[in-house]
Amino acid sequence: MASEIRAIIGHGAQPTTLRRTVACDLCRLRAACLPDHIQDPSAARALSGLVVPGQPQPRGTHLYRQGEPRRSFFFVRSGSAKSFRVNENGQEDVMGFHFPTDMIGAASLEQRQYTESVVLLERSTLCEVPAQELEVLLRNDAALLHSFFSKLAQSFEAERHARVRLHHASADERVADFLLELAARFHAIGRDADTLFLSMSRYDIANYLGLAAETVSRALGRLQDAGVIAVKGKQVALLAPAALQEIAEHSASV
Repeated sequence: MASEIRAIIGHGAQPTTLRRTVACDLCRLRAACLPDHIQDPSAARALSGLVVPGQPQPRGTHLYRQGEPRRSFFFVRSGSAKSFRVNENGQEDVMGFHFPTDMIGAASLEQRQYTESVVLLERSTLCEVPAQELEVLLRNDAALLHSFFSKLAQSFEAERHARVRLHHASADERVADFLLELAARFHAIGRDADTLFLSMSRYDIANYLGLAAETVSRALGRLQDAGVIAVKGKQVALLAPAALQEIAEHSASV
């Protein structure tokens, strides 16, 4: 089995559709990564047949940069990444964080250029889906197109929720909600939802939440003093998730 996997994901000639499909079939994340409610086996094989497994890449690697021609979409297999845009003032706006099974590039789905940049936050492995091949497949299969877009709706909803949070929550509420969001995402991929590893910097978290880095640190300190979390470097243990939920849902106007 190990030699078979190495043959599939190793360097060399472009993988065939068969080898790509086998790579997806062997991956433990397949059901969560590709739309898991595709009923037609041939459609599922066709979609997974486009996936090209990649090699591990180091922290700081850019998958692509804002404004570059859109060539591929990516699924995170291991590790994590962040997406960001450079605004008109030349400043970085963090748009989101990406973990295993997340699709990267969805924001540029209807564009010919990438609308954001993506950089790896730690050593990560990704699977690549050539954009042109995916577009051809989706144009020819309406059911598959619907299934595919239902998965993308999850990431769009997460971004919408993040934007709403910026206008209706205090610093403590934003941080609490962010930690609960990560816990839910980790749980969905089989990770420990009670002990979070924050691969992103405090600055990135603050940028994403519309806060200053010092404000995020103080909010984490208050939540720790309240006994609902325990912070140790990049690890955050959720000691009282129910209490953390109450804080996240508390009205900022109270």
